Amino acid sequence: MSRILPLLLTLVMVFSGCAKNGSAPSESAKTASPEAESRGSAWYWFSDSGIHMAPSPADIPGRAFVPWTEAVRVADVAVIDGVPSFLINRIGVLAISDSKGGVRTDPDRFAKLTAGGFYRTENGTAVRLYRNSFFAEDTKSGLFMALYEGSSGAFSDLLYAADFGLPPQAQCVALDRVGTMWYAAFKSEKAGKVDFAYLEFPAFPGRNPETGAYDLSKFRKLETAAYQDSVAPFGWSQAPDQLRSLLSALPQETSISVRARSRADRSPQSYVREGTGDPLLAKAWLSDDATSVLFADGTFYFRPDNSMDTVKTLRLPALSAGYVYGDFVLVGRRLIVAWEEQRFFETGRAGLYEISLPEGLF
Repeated sequence: MSRILPLLLTLVMVFSGCAKNGSAPSESAKTASPEAESRGSAWYWFSDSGIHMAPSPADIPGRAFVPWTEAVRVADVAVIDGVPSFLINRIGVLAISDSKGGVRTDPDRFAKLTAGGFYRTENGTAVRLYRNSFFAEDTKSGLFMALYEGSSGAFSDLLYAADFGLPPQAQCVALDRVGTMWYAAFKSEKAGKVDFAYLEFPAFPGRNPETGAYDLSKFRKLETAAYQDSVAPFGWSQAPDQLRSLLSALPQETSISVRARSRADRSPQSYVREGTGDPLLAKAWLSDDATSVLFADGTFYFRPDNSMDTVKTLRLPALSAGYVYGDFVLVGRRLIVAWEEQRFFETGRAGLYEISLPEGLF
């Protein structure tokens, strides 16, 4: 077994203090196949207090469905200071590293706010945070970016809605980097009235040395239609060659929607191939050396060397209806994947699955 699995086991020992709760999953939730188990794998689940290991999927306790903005689930993934890291809503950041690994948290922020995603800003790696006013009683906090220091695991306030000239209670419900511009959507609610503000800007603002205020001279407000056009997914012809090549064996009529990340991008980029039926959803990692894609049903496509013609494939254990795989990281031969139970806009159980990839994939 690689060094990664003992690290996660250590984390489980730290956070496994709470007892199981809720009803046991049905037999159909036993998802780990014998061949997957023989390669060395493990299941982990999230509670309100942390991460726990399960002997099998059948031992993962049931959880009440709650809106995904309130659920303990993986919200994003990134490589921060060379360390693959999961952003776990309501908990914090899980850093996958032997020397610096562990859960980095800040109860004042993560227990009260929804974690929206990782972003690379001019100031360093940041986490977008917001409150969903429909479910949160207190919407006075306009904090929407917290700086994350990967080496120390510390968090600090970076930007508030008011810094952008918006009402203090405004919440940043979406943030994307497309091309050379940032696009942000802010939602504010007052006296039962909901307003949205859409902003376009090339960089996060610095303070004006004369006034002390943030310099918003390069900020531009957008109308709804212009904002939607700006953040729409790229067409498949605009997808990187390595991504299109990796998935070229899929039937041309298959509709695909891929959210791709690289170590250099400020935020993920989405690419859509039009086809018949609902699109197959996937997450991808792109680098100069390798390309990997994981579909929600557990189909994994991998090219360890982009100069190769051969595409490696693997099927993760089949999940029961209502469960999907999501974000993932590949560290050496260890694949660590987020999974969750979905029902419309709600999430039930959620956690991680870890597997040692077979030699043939490298």
